[in-house]
Amino acid sequence: MKPNLSHLFALVLTVVLMACSSDDSSSIPDEATNEFIFNGVTYNLVSAIITDENTSNDDPSDISISLFNKTSSEITNNENLSDISYVYFDFEDVTIQNMTYTQIEDYDVSVNGSIVDSEFNPGTILLSDNNPESDVYAQSASVTVTNFTEFNIVFTFTFTRNDGQVISGSYDGNYFAPNGID
Repeated sequence: MKPNLSHLFALVLTVVLMACSSDDSSSIPDEATNEFIFNGVTYNLVSAIITDENTSNDDPSDISISLFNKTSSEITNNENLSDISYVYFDFEDVTIQNMTYTQIEDYDVSVNGSIVDSEFNPGTILLSDNNPESDVYAQSASVTVTNFTEFNIVFTFTFTRNDGQVISGSYDGNYFAPNGID
């Protein structure tokens, strides 16, 4: 049986149209990572530096996480930098656990910061633990770590300021630990 030319044309056209259709039929957006959002503006985060203030024994100590929109080598190489987005918080623990931390007393978030002569200047402060009466003071905070390995950390964070504004974000990537971390 010989195929009809119009049937062959319809078959080829159907294959071409199906090949060109979108593979993504889902309306669910990808989960955003390595960024924080404040007042509808998204700020990218490129690197994480984790510092444990006590690596000599198993006593709880402050474990800090600093996030930047610059690489860790840019931050630590003593060069002048500008347009720095910065997120900092710490919590007291023996090691980083896969859990939600809500006792976060030390924190700072700023944008448009700079490093000049090895001195960090925060720029526009979005969140600060300096004055409990200030709008930029956090009335609540949470950091949820979902994965922590010797090379990678995955977590989300949310801070609600006294004025009701929310700063939230997430990070999934490698980290630099200059003094080691468990």
